[in-house]
Amino acid sequence: MSARVWLMMAPGDTRERTARGLEDRRIAVDVFADSKAALAAENVTRPDVAVVELDHGDGSAAEICRRVHATTGAAVIGLGHPARVSAVEVVRAGADDFVPSMIGPDELVARVRALLRRIIEYRGVRSRVIRAGEVVVDRERHAVSVCGRDVALTPREFDLLCELARGAGELMRREDLLAKVWGLDESISTRTLDVHIARLRRKIERDPSRPELIVTVPRVGYRMAA
Repeated sequence: MSARVWLMMAPGDTRERTARGLEDRRIAVDVFADSKAALAAENVTRPDVAVVELDHGDGSAAEICRRVHATTGAAVIGLGHPARVSAVEVVRAGADDFVPSMIGPDELVARVRALLRRIIEYRGVRSRVIRAGEVVVDRERHAVSVCGRDVALTPREFDLLCELARGAGELMRREDLLAKVWGLDESISTRTLDVHIARLRRKIERDPSRPELIVTVPRVGYRMAA
């Protein structure tokens, strides 16, 4: 996921751990003490998402959100204590999400990444061609190639590979893959998914017994190489 995030937060453990969590997922991060410092910065790349601490900002929470969005064009996540900041006002001011300030860094990272995924879809980055490392999936032509070699897949295998490729580099849980590829068919079990993964590996991996493109995350799901 190629993206940039601004963290407009007071220095501290939460900001540092959030920045580290995003950077570990190959998301560029710029940190600022507050929104005023961020908007005054020069020669900085504009963000896709701005996380703004609102409890002690320069102006009302709604004003800060409006100013950040208008200046950067970024999607805004407002961060504040519910007793001091109105989530309704923040969202009405144009923020895409409001997060209580007592939330943990891991959850904040998850909220940022969820918003980034929505932005990517909205911008049409998920175009007809999906690239995941050496795998290229052409959704319009219903074609797949690996290292330039064409690979023939069944419709279900193709749909499964599309979902894996869209989330390349990220954990894809078994239940999520089942829901997206097979829908709400309760007769389909995780065993069916595992069988289709094995078939995909036989067609796209150099050595299916030692998969490098579709990696199993034990007891959870799968991750496709980015």
